[in-house]
Amino acid sequence: MAYQRFELSEGDRQAILSGVSCAALLEDNGYLLVAEKSTRHCLKYRKNDDILIVTHHDRGWWDAQTPKGVPGASGDVFALARRLDPEMTWREVCTHLGAKVGVEPKGAKYVKERAPRADERPPAERWADRKLPRRGGKVWTYLTGERCLPDWVVRRAITTGCIRDGYHAAWFAHRDAQGQVCGAELRGPETHMCLGGSIKTLFRFRPGSGTEVRRLVVAEAAIDALSFAALDRERTPDTDYVSTAGGMGPETVATLKVELAKMRDLPNSLLVVATDDDDAGNNFADMLYVLADEAGVAFTRRLPPDRAKDFNQTLKNLAAQAA
Repeated sequence: MAYQRFELSEGDRQAILSGVSCAALLEDNGYLLVAEKSTRHCLKYRKNDDILIVTHHDRGWWDAQTPKGVPGASGDVFALARRLDPEMTWREVCTHLGAKVGVEPKGAKYVKERAPRADERPPAERWADRKLPRRGGKVWTYLTGERCLPDWVVRRAITTGCIRDGYHAAWFAHRDAQGQVCGAELRGPETHMCLGGSIKTLFRFRPGSGTEVRRLVVAEAAIDALSFAALDRERTPDTDYVSTAGGMGPETVATLKVELAKMRDLPNSLLVVATDDDDAGNNFADMLYVLADEAGVAFTRRLPPDRAKDFNQTLKNLAAQAA
């Protein structure tokens, strides 16, 4: 008798990843939120002596007590389910998680009807339909007013092709190895998310004219990368300001490794870690140190000069002082 290996379709996998909360799964298994040690982007959960951190906009996690790089110490909701119940088979994991979002793991078949996204087109097509931000528009006002970014930074971001007007939010492009848009960070007064269907690589802001990147500045969010650029007194023509859109998934890590490999043999190349000044930012910084060390690239960390949580808050503080 021939046996067929169980496989989860890509459609079902994405439905589960986007629909099943790591935090909810932990709470279902008796973990409690440690509110005073949590932030909006980094939730700390504890069950007895077991401590797990939920990141990646609630789609990823890592074990706070296990050294980085140890298999099974971090991952997505599938890895979390297997960690919580190691006896479950892969098919049982998929069935268990799929039931939470109405997906039966047999191809792309839905058990119950789910409302489709308003726009199912790939991120590149949706990006192409967006207009450039205009002075006085909602997005321009949000970035220069509420976020206190200087006009020159917003203008340069527009001319370098890394920002579009989403009407209710600014769209910040993530691009693949060929330079094609594969995702976008969306930030606005009421919006904090990634565009549906996004593959997160890196948002890139390259205001200078250098042909090679010798200085790579890594922040957690696009607005933080732009804020660092606005404050950067060490800016060089070969500086690239990038962001990971929160937690670093496999595509983001792979992209960073490629960039660091290009920098390896360039004289005076430097990775500048500009993550938030909090526990989550410290953990991201540790991950970046490892990547730089493995690539043989020098690295340093920059914190907001006024010890604000992030560089955008520093811009806001400076604007308030000048008012």
